Amino acid sequence: MSATYPGPNEEMLAAQARVCTGPHQSRPLGLKEGDPDPGRMLELVFASLRGDLPRGEQVSEAQMGAFFAAMAIRRRFGAKTGWSEAEEEAFDRHWDELEQMPGDLRFLLDMESGFAGHTEGEERVVMALRLILRGGHLSYDAALTALSAVLGGEVRPSLMAAFLIGQRMNIEAEEEVRAYRDAVRSPEEVLSLKVESLVHFGQPFDGARRYFRPTLFVAAVRAALGRPSVLHGVDEMPPKRGITEEQILDALGARVDLMPEEAGRLIEDERVGFAYVSQREYSPRAYALRELRVHIAKRPPWATTEKAQQLFSCSGWNGMVVGFYHAGYEDKLLGLMRDLGLDAGLVIKGEEGTSHYGLRLGRPSNAESKMGASPGDKTPRKAVNYTQGFRHRDGNASPVACDVDPQDYGFRYAQNPRPETVSAAAFAAEGIAALQGERGPVYDRILFNAALTDYYLGLSEGAYEGLAAAKEAIECGRALAHLERYISRSREI
Repeated sequence: MSATYPGPNEEMLAAQARVCTGPHQSRPLGLKEGDPDPGRMLELVFASLRGDLPRGEQVSEAQMGAFFAAMAIRRRFGAKTGWSEAEEEAFDRHWDELEQMPGDLRFLLDMESGFAGHTEGEERVVMALRLILRGGHLSYDAALTALSAVLGGEVRPSLMAAFLIGQRMNIEAEEEVRAYRDAVRSPEEVLSLKVESLVHFGQPFDGARRYFRPTLFVAAVRAALGRPSVLHGVDEMPPKRGITEEQILDALGARVDLMPEEAGRLIEDERVGFAYVSQREYSPRAYALRELRVHIAKRPPWATTEKAQQLFSCSGWNGMVVGFYHAGYEDKLLGLMRDLGLDAGLVIKGEEGTSHYGLRLGRPSNAESKMGASPGDKTPRKAVNYTQGFRHRDGNASPVACDVDPQDYGFRYAQNPRPETVSAAAFAAEGIAALQGERGPVYDRILFNAALTDYYLGLSEGAYEGLAAAKEAIECGRALAHLERYISRSREI
């Protein structure tokens, strides 16, 4: 339960999970027995508005905004994902009560055309929503202006949730994606570092629940090879609330509240060579909205763009590695990287949406296989370990697009191994043991990811050469030394 929002109401969350999604994935309410009943959802809204439900059971304003925006947008979906007869009947039956709702909610249902909002920020968001609710897209400037109002705390929860879920349902255009990234931290805020190369690693902020999270330890190996890294994220992100780099660092005794300037000094220190920065420090306004994600049920567009945030740059070689899960977003992420003028960029469909290669490929990608619940969804299926990107060498751009099979490099697992214990303390201990040379799945994960990622970035002459170099960095103790220095220096700086 959030200290800011009442609820969320679990029944409404189940309904939102069905309707607050795209034109090919939405599932109408009330189609068959066991489906959420649309009439019941409206009754919960009315009861919440009257204050008849306990605070912890109320449908929050954010839930109402997301639900009604989704219903408005679905009016324009096809027969399979648009409104069901049960939804039509429920809204007709409760029309008088709908007309008594506050103006912001009636506006979302196209029942209050004169609604403008109470603040200048709300006016901007309402103007954007007039287009979004009809399935339209915003220009970069319009999206940035509305997002700045959202981050500035000028907008009520119903309108914030409607804006975010509406953008996601319409499948954000490239200009909108760029606006989400820049609203959190503008390009002018990127700090310049005195290093020869620099790679940002962008992982899902909601953490890991099924697989070991090796990013921190990969950064230590890369530092031992003279390749600085930037890690960024949060302590915990709903609704998944998985294990994050920040939690692992905290378990190891490192500071997790470094300001970007402090982190930059650690990256520039050749004895350290990497750093972690929390969103809490580099964008506290974005961090403050994390609980809103519980109430909109689906991941907002920021779940995509926050992974591609650039905090630093160097005058030498700049690269970025980002994890993704949903096919179709790889091109948007690579577009963000090209927009930054990077020398290389990779998107990897790794474990749990990270950029971490699994130790078993499984079913390969298939360009002919279609995903989604509708024949209209033409997205090809991408395998876990699918890698796509670009790299510039000698003035020429070289594309990358392939599945990465660990068996090709001697890593043979019948199943992709999972940890016995999923906790920050367990991940910290297992990562340290691997950097001390203890063989096993964690060791293999760190080694494989450090080597193959740098190979596809173009930083290694060959994959086998990269594996040999990464292995030597672990076996001789240099990688562990870099991690230990980071822990101690982060407390001293």
